[in-house]
Amino acid sequence: MRRSIPKCNGYSVSQPAKMPRYCRARLRLFSIYAIRFLCCAALVSGAAPNAAAQATLKIDLDTVSIDGIFETESKTEIRAEVKNQTQKSISGIFHWSLTDATQKPIPDSAHSQPLKIPADSAVSISHSFPAGATGFYFAKVTFEADNQRHSERFRFGINPTAIASERSAEPDFEEFWTQTQGLLGKIKPQYRVIKQIESKNKGLTLYEIEFHSFGNVRVGGWLEIPNTPGPHPCVLRLPGYGQNMKPLNKFNDLAVFSFNIRGHGNSQKDISGKPNNFWVRGLEDKENYFYRGAFMDCLRAMEFLKIRPEIDNEKIAVWGGSQGGGLALATAAFDPAASYCVADIPFLVDWVNYFKLTRWPEMDQWIATSPDQDWKSVLKTMSYFDLLNLASQIECPVLTGIGLQDDVCPPTTIFSMFNRIQAPKTIVIYPKRKHATGRQHPDLVWRTLRAHFNLKN
Repeated sequence: MRRSIPKCNGYSVSQPAKMPRYCRARLRLFSIYAIRFLCCAALVSGAAPNAAAQATLKIDLDTVSIDGIFETESKTEIRAEVKNQTQKSISGIFHWSLTDATQKPIPDSAHSQPLKIPADSAVSISHSFPAGATGFYFAKVTFEADNQRHSERFRFGINPTAIASERSAEPDFEEFWTQTQGLLGKIKPQYRVIKQIESKNKGLTLYEIEFHSFGNVRVGGWLEIPNTPGPHPCVLRLPGYGQNMKPLNKFNDLAVFSFNIRGHGNSQKDISGKPNNFWVRGLEDKENYFYRGAFMDCLRAMEFLKIRPEIDNEKIAVWGGSQGGGLALATAAFDPAASYCVADIPFLVDWVNYFKLTRWPEMDQWIATSPDQDWKSVLKTMSYFDLLNLASQIECPVLTGIGLQDDVCPPTTIFSMFNRIQAPKTIVIYPKRKHATGRQHPDLVWRTLRAHFNLKN
C-alpha cells in the first residue's frame, strides 16, 4: 500500500519552512506517533536483532578464583556455562579472547573450539589464558551457531593490590584545602535541631537537622538517637549521586545521621538538585567546583555530631556508596575524628584512569561549551577533588566493597586509591556485581561497625 506524505493546510512535510507554526506542531506530533507505532510493530513482530539469540542461549561466565582475582604468576582459568534453552541440539564454534582494561585486544590470546549443546541442556567448558601483568582484564567469549552470535564478557584481576597510579596533585593542593577549611570555619553553623512528632521505631527519637555550610549554603539530614542513656556510637551516612538520604528506623543502641549534601534530599533550599549535573557544576574553576562545597558539607556534619552530648565523638563512622563512598573517604581524610570509614564502589577516584576506562558524553558536551575548556584543564581542576590525592591522609580503618563488573566506577580506579591508604584496610569483592554490592554487603557492614563499636549484633 502506498502511503501519502502528511500534509497540513496544503503544505507537505517537505516544506516545513513555509508552514504555519500550528502545522509544524501537528507534523511533529504525527512523527512522534509514527515512531511509537513502528517501535511497537517491531516489538510485536520480534524484529529485535538479538532477541532470538537471547531466548535460545545463555552464557554465564566466572573464574576458578572465587573472587575473580589471580596472582601474577598464575594462569587465569575462565569458566563458561552455556545453556541451550531450545528443544533441539545446537552446534557451533565457541571463541575465547582477552582484552586489557580499556578493551584493547591482547595479542595471541584468541582461541576457538567446536561446541555442541544437547536440547534443553547446559554444557560447561573452560579455558586458561597465560599469566599476565598486574591489572584488570576482560575475558570475552562468542558462540556462533545457526547464523547467530551470542557474546558475553567477564572482568577479572591480576594482583590488583600492586596497581599504582602516580599522584596527580597540583603544588598548591594542601594550601587549597587548608584555605577551604578556613573559609568554612568563618561560616556560623546556626544549627537547627527539630524534633519530629513520630518515628516508626519507638526506641528512637528522630530529628530533622539543618545548618549552614560552605558558602553559607543550608544543608541537613535526619538524626536518629536511641531513647537510652548515651553517649552513643554514630554512623554518618552520605548520599550517592542525586540520592535522597532518609531515616533508617533500624537500631535502638546506635545513632544514625542520614545526611544530604547540597543539592540532595532535604538540602535543596539554596542549591537545586536539578539538573542532576553535579560533577560539571563550576568545573571551570576549582574555587567554584561543586565538590568543594560538598566535601565541606560533610565536615560540617562531623562538627555537628562532635558537639552533640548524645554522641560519643570517639565512635563516629562514615559510610557511603558511589558518590557517597568518595565523600566518606574525603571526610575521613580531612577529619581524624572519623573512627571508621566504609567507602563502597567509590566515585571521585583516580580521574586520569577513570576517563580512560569510561565514556561520559555529558563531559564531552560540557568541554565543548567553551573554547577555554579542554581535557587538560578539566583534569587539572578535578585533581583537587581526586580521592587518590587524599587517601594517604586517612588514619582510621577502611572497608571497601566493589562490584568486579562495575563499568561506572571501574575496579582499576578503586584499587589505585585503595593501595595508597596506609591505615588498616579491607576490600570485599563481589565478582558478578556491577555498580552495586548486593543485599548481603550492608549486613556485613553493619556487623563490622557494631563490632568496631563493641555493640552486640
